Amino acid sequence: MPWWSWVLIWVALSACTVTFLVLAGVYLVRKGLALMRDASAALGEIAERPPAAEGPAHDHEASPSRRAPGSAVFADPDLMRREYEEGRELRRLSRRDRRVERRRLRGQPQSLHDLGLI
Repeated sequence: MPWWSWVLIWVALSACTVTFLVLAGVYLVRKGLALMRDASAALGEIAERPPAAEGPAHDHEASPSRRAPGSAVFADPDLMRREYEEGRELRRLSRRDRRVERRRLRGQPQSLHDLGLI
């Protein structure tokens, strides 16, 4: 094989490498710009939202008997058990109410147990 064929092989390999790197760079720049556009749009939507209403977001957080973290260590075990069971029942009823409402909105049949008929 003559010496100039090696030069042609290396020139072709180098050209392919440079072409690949340029195309990969263009691809990454375009994806990065699209990401920045989406992030800008999302931040714009967040900025346009009114501030959240004051107060807790969940019903179980609204109870006045909400204790500070760690206070259960020194509390009466019977009282803590009763509060836990009451909270568990409130959460169960809340889930049932949401399920009944969701099924009503979708036009799905209701469970007799959910309606309190069983």
